[in-house]
Amino acid sequence: MPKDVHKVIGEHMLADGFDMVYDIRKSHGSYLYDVKQEREYLDFFSFFASQPLGHNHPRMTEPGFLEHIARVAISNPSNSDIYTSEMAAFTHAVASITMPSYMKYQFFVSGGALAVENAMKTAFDWKVRKNFKKGYKEEKGLKIIHFEQAFHGRTGYTLSVTNTFDPRKTKYFPKFDWPRIPNPKLIFPLEEHLDEVKKNEEKALSMIRDLVRNDADDYAAILIEPVQGEGGDNHFRPEFMQALQGICRENDILFILDEVQSGLGITGKMWAHEHYDIQPDIISFGKKMQVCGIFAGPRIDEV
Repeated sequence: MPKDVHKVIGEHMLADGFDMVYDIRKSHGSYLYDVKQEREYLDFFSFFASQPLGHNHPRMTEPGFLEHIARVAISNPSNSDIYTSEMAAFTHAVASITMPSYMKYQFFVSGGALAVENAMKTAFDWKVRKNFKKGYKEEKGLKIIHFEQAFHGRTGYTLSVTNTFDPRKTKYFPKFDWPRIPNPKLIFPLEEHLDEVKKNEEKALSMIRDLVRNDADDYAAILIEPVQGEGGDNHFRPEFMQALQGICRENDILFILDEVQSGLGITGKMWAHEHYDIQPDIISFGKKMQVCGIFAGPRIDEV
């Protein structure tokens, strides 16, 4: 019974979410149906930006589509070793519809934090190999420059770069001491605060340039969300994002954009970074894609 849902779940795990029970059949379009209270809600939540087409979109409830999805769901091949026609069709669709033209490679994984982690792992591998070519005999290049009020996940490496308003998300877990840069977010109304924003940008960029000037070989990547979601709906000027890209290009550092929440059309363009006229080296994606992963560009081929 709907009234027992929280009790039953609470017997085995934390159940402190909303006091409602989502009806996956009666919910429709932009409306979420609560079977516990027997009422509809206009859905501004969309499950943290994971429900891009609303509830029970007609094309997604056609019998043929449901049968196809069910057939795929009950199969669980090790996709790195065993390939299927369905996987080929999927990777082709992703490349032709969502992957930016300047990207070359795809990698898929289950989870947004894991997508960001694999972006970082790609950068670590790339940077260490670069440094070996320079003559280093030991691994070097294992640090990520990141920003205040960032949320990149709550697993492994991402714990070291996540720092939003709820300290419980990273508290008591081991973390790396990587450079954390003050966040030069836009302050609204922008016309009244533009000089302050520019000053904050220059402070952040100066800190990064000092780090790179002292030891550029120590840093694998600069990581940032084009729009910081959980950190406070924080936006940046295109000029700042372009400056970050410039630093990366000039110093053998990869430019990683975490688009797990900001990607797939939510800003009016397929990817939020398209508003900034930049081309990152790696993009992390998830949520609305219904699968998570990364796109990587041609700089990866330098090693």
